[in-house]
Amino acid sequence: MTPSLIGLFGGTFDPIHEGHLSSAEAAMKAHDLSRVIFVPAGDPYLKSDSPDWDISPAEYRVEMVRLALEHHGNSRFELSEMETQREGPSYTLDTARLLSVANPQSEVVVILGMDAVLGMPLWKDPTSLLSEFKILAITRPGFDKSELPKLSLNNEPNAIEIVDANTPDISASEIRKKISNSDTDLPPLGMLCPAVEELIRDQALYK
Repeated sequence: MTPSLIGLFGGTFDPIHEGHLSSAEAAMKAHDLSRVIFVPAGDPYLKSDSPDWDISPAEYRVEMVRLALEHHGNSRFELSEMETQREGPSYTLDTARLLSVANPQSEVVVILGMDAVLGMPLWKDPTSLLSEFKILAITRPGFDKSELPKLSLNNEPNAIEIVDANTPDISASEIRKKISNSDTDLPPLGMLCPAVEELIRDQALYK
């Protein structure tokens, strides 16, 4: 019997936006995933030292994901707080292994945006991640696979699979910048669900 597939979609989600949701939908459609589990990062070690970004408290990022998933309405999208409730840096490899142990009858695949994929050589033990888990790399049609990290092409040529998706051309960093530079409470972005916009406004995030 073929095991069901669970998509692990980790990220800071600071904030979660329509691009994230479109990516998850594309991955689900490409592989008929039984679930996509959104895992907000607890302590994203590669970003925690960034001088130009004070990461929002985990409680707000978790709540933004919860609100966005509720608004989106896909019953196969779930929120997990496994990283925010765990002390220490957040590593995708550790999270994927824990998710596999918790779901022994399923196969875990890791959903990543292309920026994350291209940064994998800097991750904790990327070779083990590639050898143990399939990576679904979400990108726009026409992406040149030769740009994938050499570590994957040399060691695990089938570990990264390109999933073409017409995701909105937006990033969380651009959203934060727009809000930070706006004279109003929140610029009309159209990329956030109303409840997430309200939380950002109420908590004065990114100001």
